[in-house]
Amino acid sequence: MDSVAKEFGRLQKNGKFDRIIEDVDEMIKRLERVRNTIENVPRSRREELAILKSETKEWANKVNESQKEIHGSLSKYAKSLDKKFKVDIEGAYNQNAFPASSKRLLDRAIAMHLIREGEFEVADQLIKEANLDIPNELELEFMNMYRILHALERKDLGPAVEWAALKRDRLALTSSELEFDLHRLQFVHYFTYPDGSGTRLALDYARNNFSVFGERYLPEISKLMCAFVFQADVESSPYALTFLSPSAWTDVARAFTKEFCSLLGLSSESPLYLSAVAGSIALPTLLKVGSIMREKQTEWSSANELPVETLLPPSFQFHAIFVCPVSKEQTTDANPPMMMPCGHIVGKESLDRMSKGNANMKFKCPYCPNESMPHQAVRVYF
Repeated sequence: MDSVAKEFGRLQKNGKFDRIIEDVDEMIKRLERVRNTIENVPRSRREELAILKSETKEWANKVNESQKEIHGSLSKYAKSLDKKFKVDIEGAYNQNAFPASSKRLLDRAIAMHLIREGEFEVADQLIKEANLDIPNELELEFMNMYRILHALERKDLGPAVEWAALKRDRLALTSSELEFDLHRLQFVHYFTYPDGSGTRLALDYARNNFSVFGERYLPEISKLMCAFVFQADVESSPYALTFLSPSAWTDVARAFTKEFCSLLGLSSESPLYLSAVAGSIALPTLLKVGSIMREKQTEWSSANELPVETLLPPSFQFHAIFVCPVSKEQTTDANPPMMMPCGHIVGKESLDRMSKGNANMKFKCPYCPNESMPHQAVRVYF
C-alpha cells in the first residue's frame, strides 16, 4: 500500500486543478473585456483581436503544460492501483442469484436507500421512472427526521424533544430511554455554559421537565442535581463522566435515528448499505471460491445461500435465536418472543399459558413481582 499512498501524494502535489480553473476564469474575463471594448469602440476591433489571439495562444500553452502534469500523475496512480488490486471481481458474481424478474426489488432498495440518506430529489426521480409504489408519507417522515437531525447538529434539542414527547407512549412500549436522554443532554448543555450563566437555566429546566421521569430515572436525576454542589469544578467531581462526554451529541443523534426508524418499522441502517458492506467483507472469500470452481469446472448451484460460510462482525448478525426461558423452546413466527411491561421476554405460547388464554387476566411475571395482562406485551424483533 506504500506505493499507492506515494503515487496518491504525488497526484495531490502535481494535480494543479485549481491553477487550471484560475487560468480558465481569467481567460473568460479577458474575452468578456474584449467583447465589451469592441461593442463600444468598433474601430478597436482589429487591434483587440490581434492582442487576444496572442494571449489565447499563450494561455492554451499554459493549460496544456498543466494538463500534462496532471495526466502523468493520474496515469502513474492508476497503474499503481492496477498493480496492487489486480482482481477481477466478476469471479464472485452469480447471475442466477438475482434474476431479471427481481430488478424491481433492486430499484425499490435503491430508492429506499436514497430516501434514508436524504437524497429526496434523486429518489423522487427514480420512483417516477421506475414506477415504484413507495408512499409519499414515508419520504415526508424522513424529511422530518433530517430536519430534527440538522437541529441536533446545531445543538438545538427542541425539535427532538417535541418529537419524543409526541411518541412517548410508543417509545415506552420498547422501554426506550431516548426522551430522558434528550432532556438530560439539554440540562447538561445549560449547566456547562462556559461563562457559568446556564446554571439557573439548568435548574429551571430540571424543575419543569424531570418530574415526569422521577419514578424510572430517580438515580440519574439525583446525580444531575448533586452536581450543583461541584459546579465550580465539575471536571474533577464524581459527576465528570455524566457531564463531559465528548460524544454526547453524536450518541443522542444516533439513538434518535434508531428510535425514529424503529417506529417506522425499519432498521436504523440502510439494508442496501449493509448489504454492500457485507459483500465487501465477503468478497475475498467469494473470489477464492470462484477461482476454485473454475479450476474444478464446477458451478455455484444454489441461489439462496453461499457455497461457503462467511464470517461477519457481530453487528451484522440480525437473526439471533431466542429460546423462551419458561418453555425452553426456540421461538418462531408462530411462537414469537413477547416482552412484558417489566422488560422480561417469554414466548407467546408461554404467555398464553400463564394467562390461561384470557386477554384480560392478570398474571405474574415468572422472573419478577410485576403483574401484567397479555395485551400489554409487545412482540420483539431481534
